Amino acid sequence: MKKILLLFLLVPLSLFSQSFEVSQIKVSDASMKNDYEKYEAMWANAHEEIHKKGNKVGWFFFKVVPNSNNPDNQKADFDYVILNFYKDDDARKAGWGVEVNDAFIKKANYGKMKSSEVRRLLSLRPDKMKTEFKSYNVTGLDATVDTGGSPKIGNRVRYIGVKALNDDYENYEMKWFKNGHNQDIISGRRLAWYFNRVLSSSDSADKSITHAIFERFNPNSTQTQQTEPTFEQEMMWKHGGASREFIEYCTLELINFRSAMQ
Repeated sequence: MKKILLLFLLVPLSLFSQSFEVSQIKVSDASMKNDYEKYEAMWANAHEEIHKKGNKVGWFFFKVVPNSNNPDNQKADFDYVILNFYKDDDARKAGWGVEVNDAFIKKANYGKMKSSEVRRLLSLRPDKMKTEFKSYNVTGLDATVDTGGSPKIGNRVRYIGVKALNDDYENYEMKWFKNGHNQDIISGRRLAWYFNRVLSSSDSADKSITHAIFERFNPNSTQTQQTEPTFEQEMMWKHGGASREFIEYCTLELINFRSAMQ
């Protein structure tokens, strides 16, 4: 098996046990997406400086991958996802630990982006490019090892927003479905699986979502032969599936990131 790196979506599993932030951004129209990605690229350099203050330690920017060939395999009313990770839960509650203003952003981008472009992007402001912003505070409950390697632009992640339908749901995920995910990792089909509970969310967020799953599959894996399930497997899949509802789901592609954990 490949060398195991303790990363959650490329972030250490020790951090994954702490709460972190998931933000979903919907851009007003397609013509603004290019500017929005440039805007976040400007902010990437600011996050790099913020990480030096010690509270926040990771920023990951994903875009939703269109799936016109199989629209039923994508159900997400947003265009981008941002993950913000902190040193620990107290650090998350304390905030970024630095006053972020235009001067701070300009200084963080000095020598990395043209000053005229920074001024232009600052003049746009998010409200001119975004129609909806949802955020969730979540905490990690369980995970497999991550065999996907260090962060790389273009890495793809499967996201699922889940509604728990009964009190048994978490046990089904952690004590049954995880076993199958581990087998997928051994066979090389899967790279990682992460199971999280939603602690709180913004007013605009979908309040029915109680859990969030992130999983990574091996794009180079070969099709494995399916075996006849046992009676126990059939019953566990049946009742485990009845304990949850998938509210939203999509494939995400990493297009920018900054991390203090190297």
